[in-house]
Amino acid sequence: MRVHINQINEGNILLKDVLSASGKPLMRKHTVLKRELIDVLHAFLIETVDIESFSETEQDKNVPADKSVTPFGAVYHAAVQGFKKLYADWHSGASVDISKVRNLLIPAVEHILQHPSEVFKTTGYTGEEDYLYHQSVSAALLSASLAKSSGFPHGDVIQIAMTGLLCDCGLTKLDQGFIQKKRALTAKEFDEIKQHPVHSYKMLKNIVSLKEAVKIGVLQHHERMDGSGYPLGTKGDQLHPYGKIAALAHAYQAMVSTRPYRHRQSPFLVLEQLMEDEFGRFDLSALKALRKGLLTFSSGTFIRLSDGRTAEIVFIEDQQPARPLVKLQDSGEMIALKEYRQLYIEEIL
Repeated sequence: MRVHINQINEGNILLKDVLSASGKPLMRKHTVLKRELIDVLHAFLIETVDIESFSETEQDKNVPADKSVTPFGAVYHAAVQGFKKLYADWHSGASVDISKVRNLLIPAVEHILQHPSEVFKTTGYTGEEDYLYHQSVSAALLSASLAKSSGFPHGDVIQIAMTGLLCDCGLTKLDQGFIQKKRALTAKEFDEIKQHPVHSYKMLKNIVSLKEAVKIGVLQHHERMDGSGYPLGTKGDQLHPYGKIAALAHAYQAMVSTRPYRHRQSPFLVLEQLMEDEFGRFDLSALKALRKGLLTFSSGTFIRLSDGRTAEIVFIEDQQPARPLVKLQDSGEMIALKEYRQLYIEEIL
């Protein structure tokens, strides 16, 4: 049933996807509407939605938006738009203003620290357009979340978030044409891209108000524990803790986001790839923090499997969070994904 936004209540379930003004999915069907999600709908000026099981008694209610709550969607998009402007300024030759960076980032970081599961929902706001800016902001927020989960004090959490955000500032020194191309890079283009951590470091190295740890982390965000990264092939204990976290955050966000030349992957599938196919390349403590974060997607989360069927997560095992016990929506059958290696979670709905 299609109803006005002011008539929905917490607990109502979306019958259809909700699209933003640009036509991109804002919320997926089967989403259970909680207060913060209702606030997001208001923030995006959504007037009507299709929901399941809506009684005439409920239809008479007029539920106002809670203006005291700042929805994550609005905070996140404000950070993305702020970073987009800074990126344009840097491309035009402006120096990095750390106070501006902090002002756009801190509100979103503080929200994530209070609502950790939100950091895994940023892909719902992203698409091919403006991918670069979304990548930097979402990686910054994930860096903050991983740092907090790993036990870093609050001051370091903020600095690690700054690291995640500034990693790609050096891309402004490269030809923007091939950065925005909707295809995979050529070998020559990739060689140029591999120098962007150096460009980023050079843009930051003389800023006295920025910690040296942030500058080193930015330089090392494409390095890997086994030495297979770039630009210097640094490995193991030579890598700074800030860089280790930023490396995982950027790799994860790149894999779960829609890119101009490939579709996004689900967080569960990406986690499985990082822990198996990419094992030994990323810091183990950061990976454990990522796994811990994905455990917040507990029973009741709706997902789509790789064969197209939809299901509900019933139970997540701590040792294999990417392969939970799920209940198929069409038949009610229970499937333990750990026993069906050909199946995997393709999308969180």
